[in-house]
Amino acid sequence: MNSAPTQRTDELSVQLGTGTAFVLAGQAAFVLGGYLLHLYLARAIPPLAYGTYGLIMNILTWAETILNSGIPWAMRRHLASATRDAQQILAASLRWQLVVSVALLVLTLVAAPWFSTQLNDAAMTAPLQLAFLDILFMGLYTLYRGALNGLRLFAAQGLTMFAYTGVKLLASLFLVSLGGSLQGAIIGNTVSALAGALVALWLLRRATGFAWSALLGVDRFQHPAYDGRKILGFAAPTVLFTLSSTFLTTIGLVAVKARVADGVQVAYYSAANYLAMAPSVLLVAFSFTLFPHLARSVTMQDWAAARSLISTAVRYLALVLLPGIAVVISMSSGLVALLYPPSYAAAAPLLSLLIISTGLHSLFMVFANSILAEGRTGLALGISAGLVPLSMGASWYLAAARGPQGAATAAVVTTAVEVAVAGLYVTRRFRVRMPWPALARMALASIPLIIVPRLYLPSGLLLIPFLGALFLLYGLGLVILREIDGQEVAAWRAALLKWRVRTSG
Repeated sequence: MNSAPTQRTDELSVQLGTGTAFVLAGQAAFVLGGYLLHLYLARAIPPLAYGTYGLIMNILTWAETILNSGIPWAMRRHLASATRDAQQILAASLRWQLVVSVALLVLTLVAAPWFSTQLNDAAMTAPLQLAFLDILFMGLYTLYRGALNGLRLFAAQGLTMFAYTGVKLLASLFLVSLGGSLQGAIIGNTVSALAGALVALWLLRRATGFAWSALLGVDRFQHPAYDGRKILGFAAPTVLFTLSSTFLTTIGLVAVKARVADGVQVAYYSAANYLAMAPSVLLVAFSFTLFPHLARSVTMQDWAAARSLISTAVRYLALVLLPGIAVVISMSSGLVALLYPPSYAAAAPLLSLLIISTGLHSLFMVFANSILAEGRTGLALGISAGLVPLSMGASWYLAAARGPQGAATAAVVTTAVEVAVAGLYVTRRFRVRMPWPALARMALASIPLIIVPRLYLPSGLLLIPFLGALFLLYGLGLVILREIDGQEVAAWRAALLKWRVRTSG
């Protein structure tokens, strides 16, 4: 009698897994490209300049969060539940994204001198303003990438991420090698956003047959369901939510810059922060694929499917997250030595703390996407914004008292609180049964990843095959503990073989 709903939830779980695989591949390319870029920059430019680069990228991330999480999120939610109105939704979203992008660019260019003064570094104004030019192109890139996501074109979304990453790496290396130093790396970042926007737009038209006039917002139709009030009503609190949530994981670097006298400590924290945050960029793939599926299930009031999706997303996240945290904690010194010069060894203990904060934040984003999918933007905002005073106070105090390690400790505390609050709401609201037995088996399979590196840890490039061997050991443990079986692997394989980027006609 219950076979149909069960089959439906199983199909959704497989779709979530395969969609995540495509997005995860694109995010993995982004992370790998970022590691290669930082490996080069840490050696090509002085530590103080590298610390400034990390700080500027953090500030730029805060600003561009408005573009990434506002209108694109509102558009994704509407596209997931009303695909037939895709052209109207996209055209209206594009108009407002352009308005917001231009306004944000002007505001940040004007505010850059003030921000540099607050950080006691007036020389940072010019490179910061140069970095803000990325805002216009990033607005288009995030919008078109978000459209691919909302339409559940995950393979096309992954290809877009590949293009963005490849151009960023090549352009930055080329410009820095010409003697551009910090400025070259910043310009390379802007060029990649332009390239990503063009590729995403081409894939969107190729996959869906959108008219160019709709994409460019030329036609002047009015659709009452997708006017500015409808889109901005969802986008505004979502932007504030993402800003406050991002603040919780990045304020530590600003606190170290403002509260620690030794400027080199900023470079060490920046290095550890990047290594820790890169996995969160990878793991956001779970949120990317969960949101459109979950928004559709909530719109259809298919609560059984919603529960299954949330539980499956937590399980898939843990499959990657638990071994990742175990490896980073046990190999922090080796990972820092692999990517950075010997003088950066002080970043290793910071990395061990920050990777825990990153893992907690990734879990929080799964819960937050569940809240946003049902349209409760105010609740999601309340959870993250309510923790901002705690995060700022703890970061400022602990950075002054204990230096960079104090700031990293503050990040762990605040992200743990946000996970507890959001997780409690989601599990009760959706009546989700968390996959505790599966999580226990994954944790057990991760134990060798902590023990083995303490017994033997190679150095240099030998770390790469060693990491591969560790994850094979983890996979073997999952098979032995029967967490992954042949039936599940076969279902994933069948879904991946059927998945294609849709084309017009």
